[in-house]
Amino acid sequence: MFQKPGIFIAIFLVVVAMTAAILLLTTGEEENEALQAEDRITITDAYGREVTLDGPAERVAYSHHSLSDSLRLIGAWDQVVGRDANIDDEHLFPGFEDIPEISQKMNAMDLNYEEIVEIHPDVLILPKFDWYTGADDIIQTLEPDIPVVFLNTLDPSPEIFNETIQKLGLITGNEERADEYLEFYNGVYDTIVSKTSLVDPEDRPRVFFRGIGKTSADQIVTYGKDMEWFQNFLDAAGAENVAKDLPISYGDVDREWLLEQDIDVIVVKCWEERYPGVFGYSATDRGEAIAGAEEIRNAIMEMDVFSNTDAVRNGDVYLFDDSMDATQRNIVGLAYLAKWLYPEEFSDLDPEAVHQEYISRFMEADYNLSQSGLFAYPAEAVV
Repeated sequence: MFQKPGIFIAIFLVVVAMTAAILLLTTGEEENEALQAEDRITITDAYGREVTLDGPAERVAYSHHSLSDSLRLIGAWDQVVGRDANIDDEHLFPGFEDIPEISQKMNAMDLNYEEIVEIHPDVLILPKFDWYTGADDIIQTLEPDIPVVFLNTLDPSPEIFNETIQKLGLITGNEERADEYLEFYNGVYDTIVSKTSLVDPEDRPRVFFRGIGKTSADQIVTYGKDMEWFQNFLDAAGAENVAKDLPISYGDVDREWLLEQDIDVIVVKCWEERYPGVFGYSATDRGEAIAGAEEIRNAIMEMDVFSNTDAVRNGDVYLFDDSMDATQRNIVGLAYLAKWLYPEEFSDLDPEAVHQEYISRFMEADYNLSQSGLFAYPAEAVV
């Protein structure tokens, strides 16, 4: 018996419909994969590793205070879900207390892996330190589940710094804001280096930069030859590092060695926590801050390792807030340092105005620096 033609037609139509559905599904999947591929971002990090993200990171974790400023000033702070432990200012970093800490306060590379895994950010961003040897352990522990990107966040040299901020803008989808900041940064940097680069190396003042000791206020530490970013920082300011040949990155200085050095200028890095009411944004009495700074400065000048130096004899001893070199505020620190070393050449440079624009325009913080604590003292060179 012959089948009715309608059955064959129905079967044919079903087959055609199923085929079309499969083709549409396949095409849709291919289009979706193509769109996802377009969104992917590949970054070459500071170690030369290629790291691929599915798209701009909506959830960012990071460690080290240089990245705190970096993320804030390019407009990515509201994407942070895990942070460094060294921030404590609600004006600069709104809502920071609600964001989990992922590292130790005195060691940004001592990571809390359990916290990071629980947060599960789209990317973990870390600084590249020349002295640090544990990067491979971090990568092996977290990748591929959590991509890790290392960036050179401390070096002020434009060829390095510009690339770092541009990559950070790309990672977070804030490229336009990153470019806006770089225009500001390069304008200040180029103004300074256009003059300091003309100074003969033999004529550059020899600067001893006293860092922050972790054990006591009497500890003397400094940056040595293994801290390349700091050498570049001083070079941009037109200075020579007294400790440039010491085989250290950052560490204790032998007092006998120090007594033998020719020191033209002493710059002392001061920690707000050690000198409350003197340095930082939270201090509010400028007169009290100046009195405290003068007391600190006098004590430094009376130390036996410094008292017979040309720096002390000529009054070229200056105090530096600790945020002025190892965060992105180093552009402000560079302005202060250049003005101390070359007051005539930079008579029209106003470091506090540079700082105020940085804080107001990019960090979006409601601070009037003329009514806060100190960041550099004396603000003008002693002549």
